[in-house]
Amino acid sequence: MASLFDSGQAVLEIGPGFGAVTASLAKTCGKVIAVEKDRLLLPILKGNLSEFDNITLIEGDALRLDLQSLMPKDKPCAVCSNLPYSITTPILTRLIETTTLTPIVVMVQKEVAKRLAAQPASPEYGAITVFTAMHAKPSILFDVGGECFIPRPAVTSSVIRLDRLPPDPKRERLIPTALRLVKAAFSSRRKTLLNTLSAGIGLPKETITKHLTSVNIDPSARGETLCMEQYLALASCFDIE
Repeated sequence: MASLFDSGQAVLEIGPGFGAVTASLAKTCGKVIAVEKDRLLLPILKGNLSEFDNITLIEGDALRLDLQSLMPKDKPCAVCSNLPYSITTPILTRLIETTTLTPIVVMVQKEVAKRLAAQPASPEYGAITVFTAMHAKPSILFDVGGECFIPRPAVTSSVIRLDRLPPDPKRERLIPTALRLVKAAFSSRRKTLLNTLSAGIGLPKETITKHLTSVNIDPSARGETLCMEQYLALASCFDIE
């Protein structure tokens, strides 16, 4: 995956393990910041990576660390990680919300990658899809079979790339409200937007209907049929604390 990044690029890696990917990144990138939670692995990592002077090893939990503070101030920083499957969603959320990280290239379960890149009205489409689309453009690069790992997992993995969207103050201002609407809309996939939004944000159905129709959304539609742009348009109609 190292070839995906520019020469001189700074890269954040979460969970370097024994350092195989870390070493590959260090050969082509300007700086690698590797965050490892398991303190027992740190001495092994230091030994395996001793030939490199452009790697910074940090012991810590990526879910708790201030990721922004780890980034170099003089160059953009990307992400390259084989994410722990058990905490993929919260880590991805943190990476996406750290606005200076781009691109984000990670290996996740194939099913997760499909959800991140899903299209509206598809079975995989969900709240995490819309959240991702509000911040970045996802592209599934390739699959990785279980035979590539020791021990062999029972699932297929995929490498997915997230390229951050260009800055847009209006979109960024609307995102918090839009995500409130997304959470409400996906609280019950079988119910209509009129019912889920009314219950989820506590407004009368008459008000919900007025806002939906003002941006050309059918109140009887379901949340899984709306794209990211429609949620943002709808958010502009609401004033949710």
